Amino acid sequence: MKKQTLIAGLAVATLGLGTAAWAGVKLTVPVAIDLSNRYAIGSLGAARASADTKQYIGVSTTIYAGGEAASVFAQDSSGTYVSCYSYRPSFVAAARALASDSYIHFAWDALGECTELSVYTVSYYDPKTP
Repeated sequence: MKKQTLIAGLAVATLGLGTAAWAGVKLTVPVAIDLSNRYAIGSLGAARASADTKQYIGVSTTIYAGGEAASVFAQDSSGTYVSCYSYRPSFVAAARALASDSYIHFAWDALGECTELSVYTVSYYDPKTP
């Protein structure tokens, strides 16, 4: 019985150490745009807190008589601006999943249509500050 209690205690302690190693993880992901590979990344919090006055990243969704659309856009610290759009319901749903402290990754094709949209809302991304 003591051996089982000891093993259980060690397991709990090991789990505790594993989570402590990740506690307080913080990532700053400023807006980055790769024109040759047609993708952009960034977190809303990092863009908002950046020292420059150019960075931003975000999404917009629109409902109109014929359906719905999503637009994703970003501008980096050098002023390079990119955007893409999609009428696909799955993209509109992903765009609506954006929270105020999310990280966004998106890609587009030669015509400007979105080919990928990932929205991550995780505690280690910078929260927006005033």
